[in-house]
Amino acid sequence: MSKFDNDEAPMTQQEMQEALAINEDEILKALTGQAQYEHRTETVEVSFGNAKFAFRIRPLSEKEWDKCRERNTKYSKNRRLGGIRVPESTDTTGYHSDLIYTATVDEDRAKLWDNKVFWNATGALTGRDMVDKLIPYAGKKQAVIERIEALSGYNDEDQEQYEEAVKN
Repeated sequence: MSKFDNDEAPMTQQEMQEALAINEDEILKALTGQAQYEHRTETVEVSFGNAKFAFRIRPLSEKEWDKCRERNTKYSKNRRLGGIRVPESTDTTGYHSDLIYTATVDEDRAKLWDNKVFWNATGALTGRDMVDKLIPYAGKKQAVIERIEALSGYNDEDQEQYEEAVKN
């Protein structure tokens, strides 16, 4: 008995093309599907004083994460580097509020963060300000951020699976 008896035979060119065609159809369905993330939402419950409220969050794309980071990072030009813009500081509080605001499902965002009655009562100027008003504690915000990260795929693979995928 050879040591290669249990190994699978390599795919033929035709088998690879058929597998690609199957995957291509699935990918096209996913790309042209209406609201890709609609089915991946999670409800977050928060207590604020004696009141409790809930809102739904969705996964964020990489571009959405970057936009939130960009909006909350202060840049300056470095003369030593030929005037290149370099990050000077990041407003962590604003960044976390921006992530929560962006990840909130549109319907809930309108009712909670963009509620003009709440804005007038608290002096908030934006929906992101309302996130700060209703979730003022860093630990509670961090817990919501971790749930957004999990929905967005940051916790999908453990390190061993990741290394195996990178090898292949």
